[in-house]
Amino acid sequence: MRIVRTGAIASFLTTSAGPLVAGCNTPIDSEDPDDLGETEDAIIGGGQTDWAQQQGQRNTTMVSYYKENWWSYTDCGSRFGCQGIDLFLKIRVKPVAGANLDQKKIGVVYRKPGTSALTTVTGNYFTTWGNGDEEWHVKVSVRSWENIVSFNAWYQDGLGNTYFDDNNTELHAVAIGGSYPAITHMWNYTNVAVTASGVQGDISVRLADIDYDKQVAMVYTTDDWQTVQWMNMGNAANQWHWVEDNGDDYERWAVSVNIPGNFTKFQYAVVYRHGVQNGAALYEFWDNNGGTNWVVLRQ
Repeated sequence: MRIVRTGAIASFLTTSAGPLVAGCNTPIDSEDPDDLGETEDAIIGGGQTDWAQQQGQRNTTMVSYYKENWWSYTDCGSRFGCQGIDLFLKIRVKPVAGANLDQKKIGVVYRKPGTSALTTVTGNYFTTWGNGDEEWHVKVSVRSWENIVSFNAWYQDGLGNTYFDDNNTELHAVAIGGSYPAITHMWNYTNVAVTASGVQGDISVRLADIDYDKQVAMVYTTDDWQTVQWMNMGNAANQWHWVEDNGDDYERWAVSVNIPGNFTKFQYAVVYRHGVQNGAALYEFWDNNGGTNWVVLRQ
């Protein structure tokens, strides 16, 4: 397979730049009854609930994550490069009159692949919008190899109420620095080729198992994007399917490609969709060669 640059199929998951603000990233002590709980047992992708989901009510009028974030490297300077990442999540809340500001808290409960723990962190006030809603920034600090997180945003309004936005039970998700932490090619299982008889072979990708519900699909062309076709999920040829677990909280998915015809090249990009159930906000992670798509030339 020889890779060349071509037109991009764009990813819809973006981050926004912004000022770096201080936040509280210290897990809250579960031994203190006034606190919220440091960690809770969980299985990534297992449909578990956290303390906010158990104690509060889902209400995106009162609190919501509006899919904007930014991040920066930390713990730099060693010969191994930067060892940490600070991810800042933008959370919107609706303030209420008469609230006890000492009891008002905004934060997230997050999880990351490779761990069975949920961690609670709180955020800092940033600004008030023209409509009176407030923007808070929540910092999630992870190691540089822990670069994908899923989370539930929560809000304690200072009047004894807890609200949360868990993306309609599916959770929100961020792949730090692009889609690579969520989906990547497994080249040792990929051998697709273009020959005189058409396009044949296998393509495999590694997915972070953010949640059980997911969609995997591939957009492709054999005529330089004059026409576009899709390979979706199923159990037949030219359909994506789960193959096996791949370490903690990752999976291998594959498709067996068989497209008869006389072609000079095969171009494609693979998309992994999270939030595909319950009317949740959709997150798309693209494996598309950095935006230039994968290209297989005829042998």
